[in-house]
This record gives sequence, C-alpha cells and structure tokens, in this order.
Amino acid sequence: MDHTREAFADALSSGDTEHVNRAMDEIENTELEERAALFDECFEMCRDLYEADDGYQRQSVIRFAAGLYPRLAYRTVGSDLTDEAVPGEWTLDEIATHRERLRDLYVDALRDDDGRVRRAAAKAIKELALTAEMLEAEDQLWSMMDELEALAEECEDSKRKHVEQAYENVAFHAEKPFSLLPDGLRDALEGDEHSSGR
Repeated sequence: MDHTREAFADALSSGDTEHVNRAMDEIENTELEERAALFDECFEMCRDLYEADDGYQRQSVIRFAAGLYPRLAYRTVGSDLTDEAVPGEWTLDEIATHRERLRDLYVDALRDDDGRVRRAAAKAIKELALTAEMLEAEDQLWSMMDELEALAEECEDSKRKHVEQAYENVAFHAEKPFSLLPDGLRDALEGDEHSSGR
C-alpha cells in the first residue's frame, strides 16, 4: 500500500475489514519520523472521514488516528525537555499539537452514537495519558480528567460507560483510579486504604 493520504483514505472508507486492517498495519509499522510527517498530512483526512454515517468507518478512523500518533515525545524521556530533544525538525509545541488534536477527536468520538466508536476512543486516549505521565505533565492529565468528568455528567446512560472507561484510563496515569466512583464508595475505599496504612 502506498503511504499517501489518498491510499489511506481509500482503505478507511472501503468498508472492507481486510483493507482497513492493512492500512492499520502499514501505519503502525512505519518509522517514527515518517509517521510524524504522515500525521501532519493525514489528520484532517481523518477528521473528514469521521463525518461519515457509517459507524464502522468512524471506528476505523479512530483506530487509524491512534496508530498515526507519532509518539515523538517518547524520544525526549531522559533528556532535558527542549526542542533539541525532539527528533528531526519538530518542536515541543508541534508534538503538543499532535496530542491536542487527537484529544479533541477522541472526546468527539466518546459522544458518538455507536458503541464501537466510543470503545475505540476510550482505549486510544490511554496513550495520550501515558505520554503526559512520561512528560510529567500533570496539568494535561488533570485537564483530560476534568473534561471527561464533565462529559460523563452530560452523557446519557448508554454512553456513560465508555466515557467512564476513558476517564479511568487517564486516571490510572494520574494515580487517581477511584475518582469517578460515587462519593460514598470512593470514601469507603479511601478509608480502607488509610486504615491499612497504604
């Protein structure tokens, strides 16, 4: 498969599982810097394809976007957090923009009427939380948690489960795994932790 915007768009809009999975494999097996270049080229394509009426296509777009995430920030771990630590010509601001654009897409997907789409987004957002944890960007973790908590409150019951899964996936990296539990249950669990000396 050609690594072009058009080839990936054809695959994601094909409705053919084999074709879609091949696109996923291709993007996940590309070198990090090529993937970063493809992210800039393909993200708006993902946004456009996400507008489809077909739930399978929207799910495929979320999975593809997650695979497209270049994870350039991983290369900065163990170094001073400066532009020089980022591979190639990218900057910290640019790789932060990658995360922000994905976050917005995933939050939109968590509102989707199709459970497959919401489930894909709940799983994918964990990677953004992991990145924030690795960068010690606690403000990003708290911001994601606040946004997901607000979304859970506004969602109808049928959608809330996946939003809560996304929240717990983020909270895990912020070491606050119980925060969405009802107050009484959370207080009981926290009381157990304190009484056991943890």
